[in-house]
Amino acid sequence: MFGAICLLLGVSLWRGVVPTTQLSKLQAKPIRVVTSNGVQHEHFCGYTKQDSGYIKLPNKVDDHYFFWYFEARRSPESAPLVLWLTGGPGGSSMLALLTENGPCHVRPDLSTESNPYSWTNEANVIWLDQPTNVGFSYGPDPKDADDKEENVAENIYWFLQGFLERHPELQGRAFFISGESYGGHYVPAAAHFIAQHNRQRSSEAIFINLQGISIGNGCTNPVIQNPHFIDMATNRYNISFVEAGELPQLKKQAKICGGMMEECQLQPSKCWDAAGYCQDNLESVFMKAKRNPYDIRQSCATSDTDIIQCIAKDSELITPYLNSLNLRKFLHVDESVGGWQMCNFAVNSAFAKSFDVMLSTSEFVGELLDDGVRVLIYAGDADLECNWSGNLAWLQALEWKGSADFNNTEAHDLIVDEESAGSVTSYGELAFIRVFNAGHMVPQDQPVVALEMINKFYQNQSL
Repeated sequence: MFGAICLLLGVSLWRGVVPTTQLSKLQAKPIRVVTSNGVQHEHFCGYTKQDSGYIKLPNKVDDHYFFWYFEARRSPESAPLVLWLTGGPGGSSMLALLTENGPCHVRPDLSTESNPYSWTNEANVIWLDQPTNVGFSYGPDPKDADDKEENVAENIYWFLQGFLERHPELQGRAFFISGESYGGHYVPAAAHFIAQHNRQRSSEAIFINLQGISIGNGCTNPVIQNPHFIDMATNRYNISFVEAGELPQLKKQAKICGGMMEECQLQPSKCWDAAGYCQDNLESVFMKAKRNPYDIRQSCATSDTDIIQCIAKDSELITPYLNSLNLRKFLHVDESVGGWQMCNFAVNSAFAKSFDVMLSTSEFVGELLDDGVRVLIYAGDADLECNWSGNLAWLQALEWKGSADFNNTEAHDLIVDEESAGSVTSYGELAFIRVFNAGHMVPQDQPVVALEMINKFYQNQSL
């Protein structure tokens, strides 16, 4: 369904749950740590202080959120605190930690090597598995399951309360939420909830010093973004998706798609019809080109039949690594939790059936900007699913006090290592970056660019 167009995994909304690996089948293979210079360390990933385990959510029946936290490599005592949220919905943040922006990457022999471009270089970072039953997080009560952004936002707030109580040295630190893909829903909702509760908090609640949010190739406003799928018919990589003669009709279909999406916002009962129309008349047309929708520079033979296979290679090493009994013990993974999987498709389906995947969270971004919270939206321009054009379009339509000035600002080059790595449109607290030669996962494709970009954002420097 087209409601899943911006999802991390792009799965069908009706796909069933992938069975979890039983603990009895998990490897007990020893895992050693190797940094880039061959020096072994006591940790399984990286060489700074770290913490992992669970925070029990006080607002839920018996839900436990799993996290893996790393101190900054430089000046951890003053570095900002960052929460990373992978999308999905249902995607585990451990995937991003180990393949994108975390302190280590997994090698073929299941050892790890240091990632020199980790976002922990200058920030203390938490990678969080959420909602419940994603990754290593768990909760026993199916009646207490989450399927909407208001659930996500409240749970993240209470997770942070528990985490900051566990780490009092981080209380009051400049705080940012960063995410990717369906994080375009999660991040604005969580930040908005935090901002509200900071104003209303009781004396017992811990103040969360929210300074900014960043979203990479996000799905934030599908009403605006979905019709912009057609913009990728023209791209800087000269990938052909449709014949020139097909474009006029596709543009008409994109307009109809947008209208149906608008009706869906007011009448959720119309969302399935909107999703079906947009899927059949836009996305399916592009998928016939057999390109990887998360990076159109790559071919993918199953793009129109099994889209998840286009990125399955990302988890080939991660799955056995995270399912090692030795590592699970090191991370304090609860013994009741089954095998780690890249995505929990039951969670994915629940968010689809609640129509959350069809709704916009961009209004939260406007309110945050008006409150002085800084916002960075970036997008690799080889991504089809959550493409750069759609992301720029929803920002240009966003209502906030600086909207007119932002829309009248000309883009300038993003210079990294004396070369143009993208383009930047920035005004006030809002910045948009189109990243060249990157797909859906910018930190994976352009790690140097991603690190410089995010460090400047966290430090409030000009991009």
